[in-house]
Amino acid sequence: MFIGGLVLIVAASELFTNAVEWLGFRLKLASGATGSLLAALGTSLPETFVPVVALISQQPSATSVASGAVLGSPFLLLGLGVAVTGLAVVLRRRDPRLHLDRSQARRDLGVFIGAFSLVLIAIVLPRPVRIVLGICLLAAYGLYVRATLRGGGPSEEMPEPLHLLRRRHGEPPTWAVVLQLLVSVGMLVVGSNLFVSALNDTASALHADPLTLALIVVPVATELPETFNSVLWVRSGDDGLAFGNVAGSAAFQSCVLGFVGLTFTPWRPGFNGVLGGLLTLGVAIALLLLLRNGSARGRWLLLAGIPWVAYVIAQIASGGHLGG
Repeated sequence: MFIGGLVLIVAASELFTNAVEWLGFRLKLASGATGSLLAALGTSLPETFVPVVALISQQPSATSVASGAVLGSPFLLLGLGVAVTGLAVVLRRRDPRLHLDRSQARRDLGVFIGAFSLVLIAIVLPRPVRIVLGICLLAAYGLYVRATLRGGGPSEEMPEPLHLLRRRHGEPPTWAVVLQLLVSVGMLVVGSNLFVSALNDTASALHADPLTLALIVVPVATELPETFNSVLWVRSGDDGLAFGNVAGSAAFQSCVLGFVGLTFTPWRPGFNGVLGGLLTLGVAIALLLLLRNGSARGRWLLLAGIPWVAYVIAQIASGGHLGG
């Protein structure tokens, strides 16, 4: 089941990136907007499903799983996800630098830092205030979508042929793009669920703490689509799509998943959750400073993975009980 889920995610990521490129091209969106909105929305479905399904099921560990997904997903994405993207840039020998529209990095990371800061501050606030903040996060994401759609000009370069109609020349029909997109999203969700189930079984056998599972293990599976997609886009030279996929997903998670955590859980993630959240915020601020001019060497992006790797090692060494 572990291998099957991984294979599904890899195959779905290839189909998804190809379909998203065509959808963005047909809608005349800028490369950054395609990655930050369309790709981010589609690949964020697995990590959105995990806390929602956990809360609906009302299992004993539901609150821990939901809280951990809200904090753990962006941590892995901005840490390990950016590091893997940086590695792909390093291996791209013709140009070992990531190149972005300057406003894209500032917009995506700025929204994430602002929203995620509110998510962390809300830990000490009463429930009625948290609910109001959760609604504000949804409104903030709406404003972010509008600003992203207005930024940059449409891409003029036609993507590679649609995989569903590989032998057809020219632009594919809209129905084929939408069909491939829906099929790939379905494969992403199924593959991620298979992967999560396999990891859940492993964690249960090891008697792991539910919050630790949600902070580390679940994001490893649910963030694989973003990671694979970004590597594929770096390989094809679409840096705006690659970074937008990662940072746009983080913005989505901080706003939409933040709304779920603040509104539908007691929102008391404890020491492990708070520590992970603070490290995530630190990584995001460092990336914003690094990419303030719209360009960075891949080797510097690799450093983003260090806090996440150190956190995981510390959690494993302490048995998931860093705070006591």
